[in-house]
Amino acid sequence: MQPDPQRWRLRQLHQAVHAAKLDAALLVHLPSIRYLTRFSGSNATVLVLERSVHFFTDDRYAEQVKTELAQLPNLVIHITREVLPDVATICRSRGVKRLGIEERAMSVASYRVLRKYMRGIALRPLPSLEHLWMRKFPEEVEAIRTAARIASSVYEEVLPLVRPGMRERELAAELSYRARQKGSEADAFEIIVVAGEHGAFVHGRASDRKFRKGDVVTVDFGCRVGGFHSDMTRTFAIGKPTKEALRAWEVVTSAHAAALEHLRAGASAAAVDRAARQVIERAGYGDYFRHSLGHGLGIEVHEAPALSPRNANGIIPAECVVTIEPGIYLPGRFGMRLEDDVYVGRDRIELLTTAPRQMIQL
Repeated sequence: MQPDPQRWRLRQLHQAVHAAKLDAALLVHLPSIRYLTRFSGSNATVLVLERSVHFFTDDRYAEQVKTELAQLPNLVIHITREVLPDVATICRSRGVKRLGIEERAMSVASYRVLRKYMRGIALRPLPSLEHLWMRKFPEEVEAIRTAARIASSVYEEVLPLVRPGMRERELAAELSYRARQKGSEADAFEIIVVAGEHGAFVHGRASDRKFRKGDVVTVDFGCRVGGFHSDMTRTFAIGKPTKEALRAWEVVTSAHAAALEHLRAGASAAAVDRAARQVIERAGYGDYFRHSLGHGLGIEVHEAPALSPRNANGIIPAECVVTIEPGIYLPGRFGMRLEDDVYVGRDRIELLTTAPRQMIQL
């Protein structure tokens, strides 16, 4: 039987706080707070003590929290616009001496304000909480699966609309609109549509450039369902692509397949990246694969684990969702990428994105 996601994460957080010899934890990063509490608003702070959880937000969300928050044990809700003074008062009344903070989610200015209120209380960095968020529970995987299916369906739906003379921005707008029609809450990120020489811009923005015959077009977009995201990239051609583009695409798809062969729970994140990268390097395109192979996916579009040569000690855990996205980008000519969202189970993997993976010629 699966545990309750929020209660499991709270237990894991308590263990991390105890292991770090801290008295309490202060969460300010909204994705962390959503993973722990399910709260989807734009203003929240959470103080986790040994025997209670204090949730702070302002009066805009007074009604929302009544129905949205997870039923955590000993949860106390504070509706206030004076968060830090209240946090400090609670910490002092509970004898907190060492408070763990999410230092990577806090600006220098915010830290200075916090330090002013917490005089006499030592502020210490919380240990990494990535393992709390990497694990995806069945209902969370289902949300990502639904978001991936919407993106896959929309991609197939818009292809017949593509024609020479259409602008990159027009296609991006169609993707966004049709995804909303099918149930997406929002774009996962600013949609990437890049054609021809623009394709070499790995994260280029959709522009007023018009599609032309012979263009290789890369589309990278995602949907949001229940706060969880999909992230899919497909590449197609308008008319017949060049022999060089077709050859490069064969390399990309081979690299994608190699990564999937190595992807499993317990695998080295760097080794999965290497499996794909070696395919591209051996084909002579190593200098033109300019990013990591993939990343974790969830409430944030880019989460741990990073499938990257820089993540030498990273291990892919069971029950996570990652992207696999090899690409080749030739300056001034074209770029291409193939990206899928993959659920990594304990003994299997599942491709959540289902749109055709071949370079369709329109």
